[in-house]
Amino acid sequence: MKRAVLLLLATMGLMPAVGFAEAASPPNGEALFNANCARCHDRALPRMPSRAGLKEKDARDVFTTISAGVMAPYTRQLSHDERRAVAEYAAGKSLGDFATGAAAIPKAAYCSGKAAAALGQLDQGWNGWGGSGLDNTRFQTADRAGLKASQVPKLKMKWAFGVPGVSTMSGQPVVADGRVFFGTFSGLVLALDAKTGCARWAFEAKAGVRTSITLAVLPDGSKALFFGDLSGQVYALDPDTGKERWSTVVDEHPHIRVTGTPVYYDGRLYVPLSSLEEVAGAMPDYECCTFQGGAAAFEASTGKPIWKTRTIAEPPVKQGKNAVGAQLWGPSGAAVWSAPTLDPGHNTLYVTTGDSYSDPAAKESDSVIAMAMDTGKVKWVKQTLAGDAYTIACADPSPKSQVACPKSNGPDLDYGSSAVLVTLASGKRVLLAGQKSGVLHALNPDTGDILWDVKVGAGGIVGGIEWGFAAGENRAFVAIAGAWELEAGKAGGLSAVDLETGKIVWTTGPSATSCKGKERCNTGQLAAVSGMPGVVFSGSLDGHLRAYETKTGKIVWDAETAEDFKTVNGVVAHGGSMNGPGPAIANGMVYAVSGYAMWNKWMGGNALIAWSVNGK
Repeated sequence: MKRAVLLLLATMGLMPAVGFAEAASPPNGEALFNANCARCHDRALPRMPSRAGLKEKDARDVFTTISAGVMAPYTRQLSHDERRAVAEYAAGKSLGDFATGAAAIPKAAYCSGKAAAALGQLDQGWNGWGGSGLDNTRFQTADRAGLKASQVPKLKMKWAFGVPGVSTMSGQPVVADGRVFFGTFSGLVLALDAKTGCARWAFEAKAGVRTSITLAVLPDGSKALFFGDLSGQVYALDPDTGKERWSTVVDEHPHIRVTGTPVYYDGRLYVPLSSLEEVAGAMPDYECCTFQGGAAAFEASTGKPIWKTRTIAEPPVKQGKNAVGAQLWGPSGAAVWSAPTLDPGHNTLYVTTGDSYSDPAAKESDSVIAMAMDTGKVKWVKQTLAGDAYTIACADPSPKSQVACPKSNGPDLDYGSSAVLVTLASGKRVLLAGQKSGVLHALNPDTGDILWDVKVGAGGIVGGIEWGFAAGENRAFVAIAGAWELEAGKAGGLSAVDLETGKIVWTTGPSATSCKGKERCNTGQLAAVSGMPGVVFSGSLDGHLRAYETKTGKIVWDAETAEDFKTVNGVVAHGGSMNGPGPAIANGMVYAVSGYAMWNKWMGGNALIAWSVNGK
């Protein structure tokens, strides 16, 4: 079955057609690139670097991207040596003796002395995407933060860790019992000592990891660490050793990936389903599109599937042909890019969905959906934008690309961030959803009815509310992106929204000067916001991590991360744009990743940075 899928992908031009027979020795990088990569990279597609753009990249970054990163699903049957040859040809540089995987972590980076004690309490740090619970508020409690708002201006770097072979930092750190766990774009998952940054263990996933880590105590009393990767695989590891307990592919679709963090509760693991078919659909001769997003529940101890529910009720059917004769399918899309939000007291799981990839646009795309936790049955669907069908071909005005753009033509204003469940001071429960339109919606969590909504900032393809906001102190703290549509100094900003009324309380705009002298710099604030009593933290594409007073929006701390770092593990590191994951706040320290070179547009980097009061 797997071989049949690979052969099908090869015929569609989305998986290399070379490699089923024995490759010539040594592999010819140019021939392999022309056969397997040129079809996409020789076109002026957004988010797809050209040949010239690839020449600007480090060969190590290209190798990591096609071996374990975003392109890993499309190079599955190329050998290690063939991927090296492709990377060297594409970048125009030699890999030399470049080490890959865990071998790239120097032995001196590992903690010396006796092994750490078994992982103890899991409820005293920052666990999973949302931080302190199942509601995804990203707002740390005072006792877990171990940090007062008055101490935040005194934060100084304590240590930095360099991740080898990457220029995009994709995984949000989590903290538990003196350890930091995080995943990387190269597929490495690492456990570090929280105070010193030395490595406890390293695990190699089959592809890059963009999810956060979820730690859990299983019904038998043992502990497990869960995450997903960009090939659609979900893993359970022993958090003390990094040894794999189980792994499974969550769906059979060839473009499946897991980008949202799996969430654990009461013996079950809830996993969101997303894909890259929006990119594949940009090819005029591709039969677009058949992927449908969803959520799935697994037995956490074994990985045994329990239920899987598609976000779209109708299966994809033939929808005619496009101008070059390719068969079209639909409805499709409505991927779930973010972590589910759980409300066990009401037996409800909430997900937010992406756009459609083909016409007709699904009535479940750009929606908030409630499902029963025990069965996966859909309780209600609230769509906040209808008719949003989009592939990346829509961003290319050339007639050749427009063939692959659905007639709906976007506007690609879907959801990339999790829903957030809050209980107001009045005792009222409210479900919040932040959209790329720049609108924050407040819904009745029992019915999906809109309570209020507010336009916080400009929307866009890379605009509006991207990866997540924080909610606490009866307010939502919402960062705005605007990075594709607006220039530095105009993109970005952070606002506080009153959760009772939906009114904006304060807004702090972007810096007018922070990109001065920097290439590939923007002030858009895409990264997820994290908060604690009195202060919220927001990272920016300009490389800054800033702390804002929750009452006034005043910036009380500003850390520049787009610089070189001396690392505890001996790997050369520098920071760059901050995007995707937000910081983790726990036990008197703040941890964040820096560097985001995807789309060949922003500043790359490979640093995990830890701050503490006065660096002590």
